[in-house]
This record gives sequence, structure tokens and C-alpha cells, in this order.
Amino acid sequence: MPWGAVRLRAVAIAGPVWMLLLALMLRADALWGFALGWSLLLFVARRQSRRALRGLTARREVYPNAFEGDVVSVDVVLENRSTRTAVLVEVGDSFGPGHADRQRLLEPGPLPGRRRRRLRYRTACSRDWGHHSLGPLTLTGGDAAGLFPLSVPLGAIAGFSVFPRVHEVAGIERVGARATLAPRETTIARPGQSSAYMGVREWRPEDGLRRIHWPASAHRGTLAVKEFEVDLEPQFVLFLDLERRHRAGTGRKSALEYVVRTAASLLWTATQRGQSVAIHGSSRNPVLVPPGRGEAHLAHALDELIRVGMDGAEDVLDLVERHRPSLAFGSSVAVLFATIRVDVGRVEACLQALRERGVQPLLVFVNGDSFAPVDKWPLPRERLLQSQHALRALLRENGVPGAILGAEHDLATELPRADLFAEPA
Repeated sequence: MPWGAVRLRAVAIAGPVWMLLLALMLRADALWGFALGWSLLLFVARRQSRRALRGLTARREVYPNAFEGDVVSVDVVLENRSTRTAVLVEVGDSFGPGHADRQRLLEPGPLPGRRRRRLRYRTACSRDWGHHSLGPLTLTGGDAAGLFPLSVPLGAIAGFSVFPRVHEVAGIERVGARATLAPRETTIARPGQSSAYMGVREWRPEDGLRRIHWPASAHRGTLAVKEFEVDLEPQFVLFLDLERRHRAGTGRKSALEYVVRTAASLLWTATQRGQSVAIHGSSRNPVLVPPGRGEAHLAHALDELIRVGMDGAEDVLDLVERHRPSLAFGSSVAVLFATIRVDVGRVEACLQALRERGVQPLLVFVNGDSFAPVDKWPLPRERLLQSQHALRALLRENGVPGAILGAEHDLATELPRADLFAEPA
């Protein structure tokens, strides 16, 4: 409330007291009546302000996520459940993903009883990726003169996810996943291991207990199991390096920032190409997103991605080895390292094992030593150049597409570059 309005309100409320004092000093009966009338008006205004918000409710309607920089429309539904007309009511809201920390006040005007009104405001997601809060909503009302404003919070604080800004990653079409079986009529349903439900059949000794269809078993009187169609969808599996000892940098210039933003762009690009995407990451809260496709699955994958922290203890190569038996033939696997301090021999062995399974690898190295050190000394420049040269030689000798990203690179410019994953020369 402006300072001038505050002073005017204080004078209006203290007016009867001054009139009473003046009446005592001047012994004027008219001033006594004026003070009494003024007090009565204040009493009525106070009572009116307490009744102004009775029967009023409000709720927010907004899509729960957006990308950085997106403009979001937020709907607030104000409902008057009483029979009285609500006047001079304001609705306030706080949009956490925006830099403006003030509430956006909406003046809906007189709202008749038993009516509902939809209000809308638009704002931008100007904060960085992560989970933010919305609200709570507040209703502010009062008397006609505005002497006794009253604010009431409504509802709990809601969550809102801001995803990293994504970029089309050029060049990954050459490492796109393929069908998991030899060519055959794809419109014919065949038994397999996908998530597409096909039917039920009799139980066999090699079937696990998790596949038993209990309702069908009870109906038939014998054990029956679920049968799924063969998986023909191309899969793009992303492994994240979230090991604690690879932490480096802070804010927008950090290893975690580059890992998350690069991963988001890879997932988005693969989804746009119609691939089924999955994520694996080992941290304090493990990241496991099973294969899926479509915008809804991408939103789920990005929501899990922005929750990660670089606080894991498992090496990413160990993570790949642990999940390698479950990788479908013909899949594409992208391994996103947060460091260039890797054992070249182990990386080469991992590549060989993936190729033996019919999996096409893609390697991305984030040079953690290009960021400000957190809990380790940076590599000397000579050793840094040697490590980069060894990794490029590894990619060239094994014919594996890959890239090395560092603090000197702008991801918005680097990721869409056509030769980012060019075939190693």
C-alpha cells in the first residue's frame, strides 16, 4: 500500500478519537454527535470488510512445466459461493519461475453471487532450470472505503518444473537406433519383450512370476502369463556421469550444468526423430527412466533430469556394464561423461562390449577441468592436451562419433553444429 494511502487510512481511523478530544475541550455537543457518527461508520466498514471474503474461493490452473524463457499463461478461477455480490476483491499470486518476486494482483470487479469468473495473466520463465514454487494464492478484500483491507491465503504451494532450453543436436541421425529384429511385416503382432500388451497364454516353466496374469489365471483355473509384442521401436539410451569426484564449476559454468543441458538436447532431438528414449544415472537419488516415446514421456524424462545432482559414487562405465545385458539389439547408447580424466583402456573395452551386443555407441565428454575446481586440483595444461588428444585418437581408431565440450563452448552454438559428431578422421 502506498505511503500516502497508509497515512490517509491512519487519519481516518484515528478521526473519532480526535473529535472526542476536541468535543471535550470545546464542550460542543455537535462534535460529540459527529464523533459518534464517525465511529458508527468505522464499525460498519470493519464489519463489511470481514464479510467481504466469505464464500469466495480461488484455484489456479496452469500446465506444470515449461522450458526456460517460455511465456506461460496462468488461469485463476474465482468463485463466489455466497448469495452476496463481492466487490473490490483482488486475487494475488506468486510465480516462482519468474524473476519478479512481487505478486500479480488481478482486479476482477463486482462478482455476483453463485457466479464464477476466470482470470488470466501471462508471465515468462526467466529463472534457470529446476523446480520452483507457485503461490499460494491470496484473496484481498475490504470495505468500500478501503480502510480495513483483509488478505486470506488459499491453497498450498504448488510445484512447477522449468526445463533447460533445448537445441537440435546435429549429426546424431547417423547413430540412430534401428529395428530390433530382421526385416519382417511390422503390422503383424508377434511375441516379444516390448511394453505393448498382446494377450495371455499358458504359463511355462521359464516364465517369471512377475508376468503372471492373476485375473486370467483365476478365470481359466490354470496359470496364465501376459504376452507382449516384439519391440520394434528404435531406442536411444542415455547414461549420465553423476559421480561426485567429477564436480567442477558453479552456476551456468559447471560440469553439472553442461551435462544436464547436453542431455536435455539429446533427449529432445531423439524424441523429435520418433525414437524411444531412456535415461540411466547413478547418484544419491538414482535416475531410471524406462524406454518410452512421445511428448508426455519426454516431459517425464526431463522432469527426472532436472532433479539430478552430482553426488553419486558409481563410475559411469560401471553403470553401462550393469545395464548392458538389458540393451536391445540395434539400440543407440550415448554415454555422457563429466570429465576427460578417463581410463582409455576401459572406455575401449566398453565400446567393444556394446558393439558385440549390436549397440551403436556415442560418446560425449564434458571437460570438467575447464571449469573452476571444487575439490581437486586442475590438470596442468600439458596433461590436459594429452588427455584430449588420447580421447580423439580413441574415437578415431574405433570409428565412434563423439565430442568434447568445455567451458569455452557455448552450447547454443556448439550443439547444432553440423560437424559436432562428424565421423572421426
